[in-house]
Amino acid sequence: MQHTLNITNRENTGRGVARRLRAEGKIPASLYGQGNARSITVSAVDFRTLNREIGGGAALVELTDEKGESALCLVQDVQYHAVKSTVTHIDFQEVERGHSFTTKVPVHLVGEEDCVGVRNEGGIIDHKSHEIEIRCRPSKLPDHVNADVSGLAVGEAIHIADLPVIEDVEYLGEPAQVIVSCQAPTVAVETSDDASVAADEVPATKVSEAESSD
Repeated sequence: MQHTLNITNRENTGRGVARRLRAEGKIPASLYGQGNARSITVSAVDFRTLNREIGGGAALVELTDEKGESALCLVQDVQYHAVKSTVTHIDFQEVERGHSFTTKVPVHLVGEEDCVGVRNEGGIIDHKSHEIEIRCRPSKLPDHVNADVSGLAVGEAIHIADLPVIEDVEYLGEPAQVIVSCQAPTVAVETSDDASVAADEVPATKVSEAESSD
């Protein structure tokens, strides 16, 4: 799914400018294109709405400025205020229409409740790779990739090579890279109170024997 967002070009930069923009309900941002970059501004309200629509998945956003010029982009990076958790800056990366590009998409686990290793063997699901790098054209970008763990037994794993085939999408990285595995449960070893008592009694027994021999 493709989303839209209005932007405004800006020439002034710096911390003072950024603080003033945030006070006005705007977010300073950067748009990186084919070998160039420009400073822009987006509405904080509009970006919150966009975030809710995307819902944590991979998505393309068509940015349109005040002149009516548009650019197809990925949300490359979002910076947040350490205390307020508000967005302080955004980086957008332009992609070329009709040409393949590289990005990362989230990996969603399905079938966790039915996982054989968890249900029958007390195993634990270990989700090692929460996102994966892919290459595709803009029109083929998947929102996410599913990894079905229902058939995993303890000691088994799903690798990049095991992920479902998606038309015109190439998985990058080593085919043997582990995405998710089912691990054996951890067993805690407890010390017996009886053993501790017996250990405490040994020295006393030896002392008694020594005293009796005298």
